[in-house]
Amino acid sequence: MTLEARTTLYSRLVEVLGDAPAATLMSYLPGDEPATKTHVNGIRVELGAVGQRLDHLEQRMDRLEQRMDRLEQRMDSLSQSMLGLSDRFHSELRAQTRTFVLASLGSSATLAAAIVAAAAIL
Repeated sequence: MTLEARTTLYSRLVEVLGDAPAATLMSYLPGDEPATKTHVNGIRVELGAVGQRLDHLEQRMDRLEQRMDRLEQRMDSLSQSMLGLSDRFHSELRAQTRTFVLASLGSSATLAAAIVAAAAIL
């Protein structure tokens, strides 16, 4: 592209898009030499490498997702175990409380009987 053609194109882009967008668009045009098949092939090779890296990244993301799924299953299992443990704890606490209350009542009844017996003797 000649300098005159570039200048004409830039002027028209400024009219349609404004200064900043026109400058941005012009910066993407090749310099003095037009793009060749070699340039296009080089870009194709680079895009292929990027595609391979994206495929590799996708595989890693799939493995990470699988690990996260396994972790979620383990957390669910742990949560269920904790709920079972909590239920068992409350059940054992109720049983212990009943035993304590009955033992306290028995002790109090025995002490009251001893006091009544002592009072009857005196």
